[in-house]
Amino acid sequence: MGRGKREWTQATFDRYIKEGRGEGSGKDYKPWHRVQEVPSKGRSSRPPSWKTNREHHLFSDHEKRLFYLLEWSDSVIDIREQFPLLDLELAMSIASEMGMEYPRDKKSNTPYILTTDFMLSVQQNGEIVKIARTVKMTKDLETESVAEKFELERRYYSEKGIDWGIVTEKEIPRLLAENIDWIHSAYWLEATSEMDVAELRSLASILKFRLQESDTTINQVTTALDREMNIESGTSLYLFKHLLARKQIIMDMLDTKISGCPSTKTIKKIIF
Repeated sequence: MGRGKREWTQATFDRYIKEGRGEGSGKDYKPWHRVQEVPSKGRSSRPPSWKTNREHHLFSDHEKRLFYLLEWSDSVIDIREQFPLLDLELAMSIASEMGMEYPRDKKSNTPYILTTDFMLSVQQNGEIVKIARTVKMTKDLETESVAEKFELERRYYSEKGIDWGIVTEKEIPRLLAENIDWIHSAYWLEATSEMDVAELRSLASILKFRLQESDTTINQVTTALDREMNIESGTSLYLFKHLLARKQIIMDMLDTKISGCPSTKTIKKIIF
């Protein structure tokens, strides 16, 4: 929804529009709100995305956890966060129909632009469709003002022909989100001080065979490979994360704590 305690004016709105906020897709999309501009009750973050190749502006741990699930999903094509309801005339008309006062800045009386946490492009039945999702704690849904704003949001997207829904902490598998968080930064293979990318890929191939042949823990395999190759400790573990992020190693991400030194037997498949 609308965010921030800074004064909101027509000049600020005009600047946002000129900057192209809320427009574009993929790496060219610009969120309506940015982390550095808005005070947040939760823990703000700016994780890079595998799908969009840009930083995403997230305002809570719950937004970040859902973001990781969206990154992991093969059906999600694009993720646009802090997506604005720019059809102000429609939004204000719906508020009037509901008998609610549309939110305005107390000083300038300028109407706020409401936002949805995520606007997604999702592949369904061979087509790409838009899906809007907002994140909220279950306990906060009981608040009358929150319920009103969400009903406005629902009606707005219904008019636009876009599926809208609320995602609570109950719909976010915590362990899956934590596992993706643990491997997320290893998605892009980057050279180390000792090895270039080509050498790392060769080592990754060796690691796959060692994991397939071993009957021990994953950490023992990666540690042993580091010692054998006389390379910096943690390099092989970094490659394991990379392979997992790239889905060249398949594990049960829902029920296995990947960072908890599991057995190689928990690996379901290795793709060579």
